[in-house]
Amino acid sequence: MKNTLAFAALFAVLSTANAGSLNWSAMRIYEPGTTTGASDYVAYLFITEQNSNYGATTTTIQAVKDLIESGAEYYTEGDNKYLKKGDDKIQIAAVGATTGGKLTGATNYNGNNFGAGDSLKGFAVIFDATTQAGASNYLVTQEASTSWTSSTGAKSLGFGSQANATWTPVPEPSTAALALAGLALLLKRRRA
Repeated sequence: MKNTLAFAALFAVLSTANAGSLNWSAMRIYEPGTTTGASDYVAYLFITEQNSNYGATTTTIQAVKDLIESGAEYYTEGDNKYLKKGDDKIQIAAVGATTGGKLTGATNYNGNNFGAGDSLKGFAVIFDATTQAGASNYLVTQEASTSWTSSTGAKSLGFGSQANATWTPVPEPSTAALALAGLALLLKRRRA
C-alpha cells in the first residue's frame, strides 16, 4: 500500500511537471507620451476564444473597454479575478506586470493543464500603475493566439511591440458621483 501511494504521488508530480504551460508577453511598452520603458505597471490577460474550458470565461475587447470606461474595478471572488462594475463583471484569466519596458505574464493560467490540440486567443490590458485603482491611463493590445501540439512545453501569446500604442485615460469614478451630487444640490437649492 505504501509503495502504491508513493508511486501515485510521483506520477502526480511528473504529470504536473510535464504539463503544457502558457506565457504571455509584449515587448517595447513605453510610459504614456515618452520613450521611457514602462516599469511596475499591472496587466490583465483576457481570453476571447478557446476550444476547451481553461478556467476563465471568454469575452471581447469591446466588452472590456466598455467596462473600464464605465468605471469597473479589480475584484476577487475566491480564486477568480474580475473587472467589476455593479452586477457586470468580466473574468481576468491572469495578471502580469511590466519591467523595463516589457510585459511578462503569469504562467499559472489554467494551472498549466494544456494538452495536445488545445488552443486559445486573447489580449492584454495594461494600466500605467502597479494597480488598476492607481492608474491614469490604459492600453489594449491586439489579440494573439496559440495552440499546443503536445501536452508538454510552454506556448506564448506574444502581443508584439506596444511602442506606438495609444494610451486611453482611465475614467475617474468619482467624477460622475461628484457631478450627480452637484446636480442634486443645485436642484435642492432651486426648490428652496
